[in-house]
Amino acid sequence: MGWFFGGLSKSEMSDEFDCIVVGAGPAGSMAGKVLAENGVAVLILEKHSQIGSPLSCAEAISLSGLTDFVPLDPEWVSTYSQNMLLVSPKGIRMKVHHPDVGLVLNRRLFDRRLAEKAASAGACLKTNVQAIGLMKNTKGKLCGVRVLEDGGEKEYQAKVIIGADGVESCVAGWAGMDSSLRLNQIESCAQYLLGEVDIEPDCVEFYLGCSVAPGGYAWVFPKGENLANVGLAVTPDPANKKAKDLLDDFVAKRFSDFEILESMMGAVPSFDRSRNVVKENLLLVGDAGRVVDSLSGAGISNALLSGKIAGSVVSQYVKDGNLSVSFLKKYYDELMRSKGSLLRFYSYCRAIFLRMTDEDFDAAVSFLKGCFDGKTVTSIDPIPVVKTILRSSPRLLFLLRHLVW
Repeated sequence: MGWFFGGLSKSEMSDEFDCIVVGAGPAGSMAGKVLAENGVAVLILEKHSQIGSPLSCAEAISLSGLTDFVPLDPEWVSTYSQNMLLVSPKGIRMKVHHPDVGLVLNRRLFDRRLAEKAASAGACLKTNVQAIGLMKNTKGKLCGVRVLEDGGEKEYQAKVIIGADGVESCVAGWAGMDSSLRLNQIESCAQYLLGEVDIEPDCVEFYLGCSVAPGGYAWVFPKGENLANVGLAVTPDPANKKAKDLLDDFVAKRFSDFEILESMMGAVPSFDRSRNVVKENLLLVGDAGRVVDSLSGAGISNALLSGKIAGSVVSQYVKDGNLSVSFLKKYYDELMRSKGSLLRFYSYCRAIFLRMTDEDFDAAVSFLKGCFDGKTVTSIDPIPVVKTILRSSPRLLFLLRHLVW
């Protein structure tokens, strides 16, 4: 078992904390960091022996999506991206130069460093400790977490519990919160880390098409030294082939030479407006709370945001000592105030995206080509751009009438 102590020796450690965070991904570590910085006694539990592994992420993030929450450390960065290529089913190519479009992280290292920041701030961080259930007191209130640790069961008590345990969130299920997903609310993802590939080192690539990635898209994200994360996401409902089979087809068409260095599979949820992310003294953050961009599947920045807000609200609740547990609902209110309109917008866009044909994708990319191809942009506001694309096509405009903007 790995240990990180926030200024405490092992002998000084207690089994009681103000807050327990289950999961040390970006959302969990950010929540733990904020809690510790506010003087809250927090325990972060990570089931894996190494934080950041196994990896299940394409690792791309916008520059502001990262630096809005943590100062940029070049150590975390695999590559900086200044160009974006979008390719339609018929091969229509739209390329735009955006000096600050984003970067591709070394997620394994980033996750470890963020967890270390939480520990340095005072959080107690335990790795290789598996949460196996929640505890309730005699009044039926959640009061802690049961774990498997050092070959036996142990109990840790807390006033508040934060579930940061990903798309499959056991914490949500144990608390009796509905964590189910419909087929159109989840994407099945497959990705290879490829070596010996011919790519532009500063250009991220996206490919659309019902035969390429039905209900999703394919990507090529450079990682330097002729390396790239190459993957795709598909929605199981319309997909007739498995994500891995579709990825194999895409890789064979996109690259003449390559070497598969790593492979990974995973799932990405969609934002669900009806999802309950607060139940009494339990909060869900990141993928566990479905805080995801439903159109692109991007989740790192939203995970950091949800962790930061949850950490701040729980800190206020714990430090005051006299607040009703209903105060914790402020987490969701603050999250929606900060990101709700964009999350809802992308959710609407996904509903249309799943109905689009190859002809629709060709028309959309052709429209974007006329607007942006070969140009340099410094910022793109996604809402007016997407609305304009939808209204540029009679068929897309027909789909648009099903939505309320």
